[in-house]
Amino acid sequence: MSLHFLETLRGSWFLVEASDDVRVCEMAITVAMHRPRALKSRIEGTLGGTVTLVGLATQVPVAGTFEFRARRPRRVSYEFTFAADDGRVLQFKGAKQASLLRPVFSATTLFGSVHEGEKAFAMARLHFDLRRDLVAFLQSLARKHDHAEPADGEGS
Repeated sequence: MSLHFLETLRGSWFLVEASDDVRVCEMAITVAMHRPRALKSRIEGTLGGTVTLVGLATQVPVAGTFEFRARRPRRVSYEFTFAADDGRVLQFKGAKQASLLRPVFSATTLFGSVHEGEKAFAMARLHFDLRRDLVAFLQSLARKHDHAEPADGEGS
């Protein structure tokens, strides 16, 4: 079985060299996490969807990875690549850091950076709006059967 969902995050971003020029961003991320056969503290998945960073990329497709870590450091990581409006290939790296002292904030806030090659040139802070997007998120949750080959090579 695997778990699929859509998460919409909205917020702001800025260039590291111009931190006073804050712009709007939005990510509509689709995640597919495959349930491990044994209990694990780390679960990986794939992600897709679209991202808009006003002035940099407008509703461009993304492809990357999603990682959930239940042990320290507890976090949910998002990494994906996308093409900027000018054709450059960029990478977003971000994470939600779990905190027992601020559980709602830590579960709904994603901090990240945008990289060109190895250099981070922009920072982003996004939020999942519980009032606006929780119902759509819950409606998007789906468990799907993974299609695997039978171990003995016989089909059904």
